[in-house]
Amino acid sequence: MAKTGRHYYFVARNEKTKTGYHISFPNIPNAEAVGTTYEETVYYSYRVLADFLSHLPKQEAEIRAYTLSDIPDTVSSNVFYSLVSVTPDFDPHKMETHFTLPQTPPADIRQKAAKLAGLVTPNDNLAL
Repeated sequence: MAKTGRHYYFVARNEKTKTGYHISFPNIPNAEAVGTTYEETVYYSYRVLADFLSHLPKQEAEIRAYTLSDIPDTVSSNVFYSLVSVTPDFDPHKMETHFTLPQTPPADIRQKAAKLAGLVTPNDNLAL
């Protein structure tokens, strides 16, 4: 059985661009990463987030001020939001990205999941 513990959750804005990906954290000014592949960009974003968090005072209220907030209902076709789970030690190697899909009829879920899969999969023919 997996050991569970406290996690902080941060909203990440993921954008597929003409040259790769851009990930930013709307609640954290100037915390962003750019990369060619989605996996590379996620890795960089974890490092950026860990660096930012390591410079905060080690008080719960200071950290929670940057955690989960509103996620927009509508976004452009090349943008999606995710949640990044962070352990209290801010170790980027323990961070995980969680994709969110609203509770809707199964056909809608399949459509949204297919769109999400298309955004994180390299596709040179994507018209942006």
